[in-house]
Amino acid sequence: MLYKEWENEKRTLHLLTQMLGKYKVALAHQEPQWEHIILDITVQGVSTGLLTHKGESFSLSINLIHHQIEIVTTERMLTIPLKDGVTIKEYYHLLQKHLQEVGIDIPINTRPQEMDTTTPFEEDTEHHHYDADRSKKVLSYFKLAHSVETTFLAPLRSRKIKPGLFWGTFDVSCALVYNEHQPFPDDSKVIERAAFDEPMIEFGFWFGDDNFSGPTFFVLGYPFPTITFECAPPFPDGSYFDETLMEFILELEDVKGETSTKIVNFFDQSYRMLKDYLDWENCDHYHLPLKMKENHQD
Repeated sequence: MLYKEWENEKRTLHLLTQMLGKYKVALAHQEPQWEHIILDITVQGVSTGLLTHKGESFSLSINLIHHQIEIVTTERMLTIPLKDGVTIKEYYHLLQKHLQEVGIDIPINTRPQEMDTTTPFEEDTEHHHYDADRSKKVLSYFKLAHSVETTFLAPLRSRKIKPGLFWGTFDVSCALVYNEHQPFPDDSKVIERAAFDEPMIEFGFWFGDDNFSGPTFFVLGYPFPTITFECAPPFPDGSYFDETLMEFILELEDVKGETSTKIVNFFDQSYRMLKDYLDWENCDHYHLPLKMKENHQD
């Protein structure tokens, strides 16, 4: 799943998730760190989850198994096939048409965000690539990321942002948030001023880019570190601190054997270093065992 081998398909899929995400921006109740706009990872793809408009509930999903966009209301389900050669412009107009058929007419900002393309959806004829087999593989990586992030995050007694797809940057991420207000220094940056206004440690996954050849896990802290860190054992082999991004990095191709266990360990070691660096106090209770009978886990 090397980035360069499916860059066109990735960009088209990224734009489709942005299309869904814009409806969450328009309708979901606002939460800190943009938590309200995250797309859910589902058994067959990604979804807005339950949205409400004028008393009517609906959801929008991208199904990567049956290769279709799904518009679901209480009474109906409409679909748009995902096919190679269909442009973002065509998908957008079909989505608008179907939403209007079920009585949902919501204006959204159609310009992509946090991408190098800024062509509005209704004008974009450049992005039209889809591959069914790669899409199924994308879903398998989404599920891996969701699984390891949940394994690490779930038992911690802290305020948290649960794993989901951040469609702006197309990464599956989660976070621990420290209970203190620390505003982003540049209030003119609309995304950052809401995303980074409390100390936090984010744990995430993305598919690579021009600098990373393929699927990669990362951990970043806010306030952003101003020092570097050494990733000696017990960090898993392949872990390192990237001095350009100022993030802990583990590229999936470097993980050999017991993949999930090593990724969770990477999260844990990075968290412990950043927690100490950020001077998080009174966190010992985060790790107290849950007083519950253990249930079955894979």
